[in-house]
Amino acid sequence: MKELMYGEHPSTVTGRFKDSLDVIKQKVFWEANSAVKRNTNIDPKQIISKRATHDFPEGVTVRTHRMKDGITSAYFHADVKQKYYGSGSNKTYFNTIGHKLIVTFPATYYGSREYGYSFNGNLDNETTFHEMGQILDYIKSELDVMYDNGN
Repeated sequence: MKELMYGEHPSTVTGRFKDSLDVIKQKVFWEANSAVKRNTNIDPKQIISKRATHDFPEGVTVRTHRMKDGITSAYFHADVKQKYYGSGSNKTYFNTIGHKLIVTFPATYYGSREYGYSFNGNLDNETTFHEMGQILDYIKSELDVMYDNGN
């Protein structure tokens, strides 16, 4: 990605965006629910079954907490490693996550109180803020279609 020079306006830079929409879509996984399954813009290969957050794949996973008001979070997971304890046939495997950022999207909770974006955790060094913004914009556009609530 081209770095901006001091005083250079972003709109004058060609090739400004690191990833095309198709590349962004491949980085985003969606936890299954009826709205996600109905959305024809989402590739079925990008839909994963419901699972614990520590079992989310590396990349970005979108989980809707309450479909009624479209309350949704995106989980940015990086440096996911599988470890185990025990030995022989008694091995139990689990994942560890080196970097995890949870972004909760703007929403109106319980019909009255409005919230903006909420960030919790840390983003890995390989993902730029710009790339994160592109991913969040893509997710937000799909949420607006699925839940039709303008959040």
